[in-house]
Amino acid sequence: MKQKLTGASVFDTKKRAFVKRDVYVSDGIICDKLAEYNTVDCEGKFIVPGYIDVHTHGCGGIDIMEADEKTLERLSLIYALHGTTTVFPTVMTAALPKINSAISNIKSATSDSTRFAGVHIEGPYISAKKPGCHDVSLIRKPDESEMTALAEEIYPLKTHFTLAPEEAPEGLVSELSKLATIGIGHTNATAEECEKALSEGAVSFTHTFNAMTALTHRGTGAAGAAMASSAYTELICDGLHVSPEAVRALYKAKKYDGDKLVLITDSIPQATLPFGNYEMNGIPFTLSEKGARKSDGTIVGSTLTLHDAIKNLMRFCDISFEEALICATKTPAEMVGIYDSCGSIEVGKRADMLILDNEKNISSVIIGGKKII
Repeated sequence: MKQKLTGASVFDTKKRAFVKRDVYVSDGIICDKLAEYNTVDCEGKFIVPGYIDVHTHGCGGIDIMEADEKTLERLSLIYALHGTTTVFPTVMTAALPKINSAISNIKSATSDSTRFAGVHIEGPYISAKKPGCHDVSLIRKPDESEMTALAEEIYPLKTHFTLAPEEAPEGLVSELSKLATIGIGHTNATAEECEKALSEGAVSFTHTFNAMTALTHRGTGAAGAAMASSAYTELICDGLHVSPEAVRALYKAKKYDGDKLVLITDSIPQATLPFGNYEMNGIPFTLSEKGARKSDGTIVGSTLTLHDAIKNLMRFCDISFEEALICATKTPAEMVGIYDSCGSIEVGKRADMLILDNEKNISSVIIGGKKII
């Protein structure tokens, strides 16, 4: 299908600004001018790249670890409804056969909606001292042969590993970084151990500030290494997992060093569901305007969408929509090595775009040149 989207202000990632121009699409790819096309009137609208979530465990009541391929196809549509057009489904700590099954289902899922471009293996290669909600009994030491086999199984999709560098044998990070991108997370590492992993090829920090050694004035820990380094830093920007003040500090640190702040949802399966009482892994909790919490007030997990994360970042840091948008499009794509195919509206890239109204609310979602909503 050949189309011309006309009349809109289109986000130019390099200029960090909206520019009035037409967008041409042929067979799902953004292209130069066409001689023949169907015209799509977008007068008064804004066109932006589709959002990219490199860390999510599901939404709409669907758990990535439990879903078969047909359920995952349904999940891809739910992501699309909220503006996310590319996802790295994220695997929790589990027994290896369970992880292998999840990978197989992710690879088998086909959909015209949100694309599964890779798999994020968040567990089991993490620290038992910083497990978060991962099952401590199933945490494993980073193992090069196991992790290589997982990356090979995931191929041709991309692989992103979270690991605790202090648990990794010498040479693992440098070897594994030839096959996958590596994030530091769920870690009890010192700043020096993190810096060593970065020098060997690690590229990012997983949900910065959460489940890692803290920053103090005498010991910077993993959180301090995240702020001081040039690595990408994932952030759950809901104001609950990380305070607005800490969000501001991280944004300023990563802005100083270039675009290195990556908005993620880290969403639990109940994200996007109506407020009410739910259960996850046998734990009852309430979903409300205060997030997902147990009866004692403990946070169960994130219920963010990336669209809301962008709005929160704007509010917490007093920045423009254009600046916040970078953190949910260009930056995550760069982090996991897919910016050549998505993350901006440029010739040769996938036609994954959102059409927004004057208030920057989502009016339509286009994935691979096809209108999803």
